[in-house]
Amino acid sequence: MDYGSSYSSLSGVKEREMSEDSKKQGPGRPKKILDSDQIRRLAELQCTRQEIAYIMNCSVDTLARHHKDDLNAGIAMGKVRLRRAMFRNAVEKDNAVIQIWLSKNWLGYADSPVSDEDSLVLPWEADNKAE
Repeated sequence: MDYGSSYSSLSGVKEREMSEDSKKQGPGRPKKILDSDQIRRLAELQCTRQEIAYIMNCSVDTLARHHKDDLNAGIAMGKVRLRRAMFRNAVEKDNAVIQIWLSKNWLGYADSPVSDEDSLVLPWEADNKAE
């Protein structure tokens, strides 16, 4: 029995339809070609690696191994766009809520001021005049 021909008919790939490149590949699965731009756009939207893998029809490990730079670049660009939009809303549109949030998180401001003087005991003088 010829296992090679039965396997190719089961997988839906006919021998004559295979390109020369796929014949030279060697053992293992054929390599998936994924769209790097789409991976960056999805990462820019802060999609999880699992969501991106599902959309790209590959494993999370494949993304991590072969498209690590695309994922990191997309995530960074998404954060930059969000930061730019927040800053624009705070400065150009005078959005008080974002101004307060940015001042607390970037400038270290707080709702309740912290003072070392609060822990000091106030002096107490009793009136000794008993009249």
